Amino acid sequence: MKLRDLVLILCFVAVLVVGFGVSGAFAEANRVYVVNHSANTVSVIDTKTNAVVATIDVGSGPVGIAINPNNKMAYVVNRLGNNVSIIDTATNKVVKTIDLGVKSPWNIAVDPAGNRVYVNSSGDNLVSVIDTVNNTVVAKVQTSGEGAAAVKGAFNIGANPSIKRVYVANCSSPTIQVIDAAENKELGRIKLPGAARPDLELGPISVAANPVTNMVYVTNTLDHTVTVIDGAKDAVVTTINVGKEPWALAINPRTNRAYVVNRLDNNVSVIDTSNNTVVAKVAVGSEPMGIAITDGKAYVANCVSNNVSVIDTSNNTVTDTIKLPGIKPDKGLCPWGVAAF
Repeated sequence: MKLRDLVLILCFVAVLVVGFGVSGAFAEANRVYVVNHSANTVSVIDTKTNAVVATIDVGSGPVGIAINPNNKMAYVVNRLGNNVSIIDTATNKVVKTIDLGVKSPWNIAVDPAGNRVYVNSSGDNLVSVIDTVNNTVVAKVQTSGEGAAAVKGAFNIGANPSIKRVYVANCSSPTIQVIDAAENKELGRIKLPGAARPDLELGPISVAANPVTNMVYVTNTLDHTVTVIDGAKDAVVTTINVGKEPWALAINPRTNRAYVVNRLDNNVSVIDTSNNTVVAKVAVGSEPMGIAITDGKAYVANCVSNNVSVIDTSNNTVTDTIKLPGIKPDKGLCPWGVAAF
């Protein structure tokens, strides 16, 4: 089976995962939380020593993760369990599991300003809204629409608290849906133009916003590009060529850099967001899937090599490779989603 066909199948049936996102949000921190999809665990890394200090059991098939700095809780999306595990980062214990009542929840975004967490479920194209004050689901937003214009393959989700927007990437339709976070309703859809492929084969996977500039960045897996959107106007600004099968990305507002994980190239493209050009490519582990930036370092989860590459963002070089404990003889961890706190 060709790679293009495989990715399209994943988009339509939504049976694999992408951890990004918001998991790639910028934050001051001394802990990084890495979701291990195959082991149903989360590894906790001390960023001062790059040592794994805890391993936490969560639900079945964990994928995405996000941390709300207000309540210091980490929210882990368990795709196979259709629920969310909530970890108290003070104790590294699961304190609650929320049953979402949806099919195949995929990824997660956090809005600290509104004390909300948004979980995208690709099986039914719903966004579940969790109130982080009492950790209950307070709303569900339908994102698929109806009829011939209906979108498919809602895959990843990102948030911009600055303008109260949530963005959903639809990998089987070349669109980004915009949700009003204040009203929990869809505002519209942004069509993504194709570069190397016809626009129906873009495969948009991950989406992240820069809350300082209000620019939105989308990885197009089949097109090997990143689309830049002006979030204030909901208009496409440009398209950037990156590596093969770009998957996750993380934004560092302080340095005006975006870090894009290229899954098939085993590297990370560094984009200068002031002029939207690739300024470096950094080799990492095998099949990188997720990334988070904190304390001047980018932490990249490598699914096949079962480790985490640490990039010094001041010079874009790998300074450490962290082996994750708990690998079973017949099955790897497949670290995927990453979040920093």
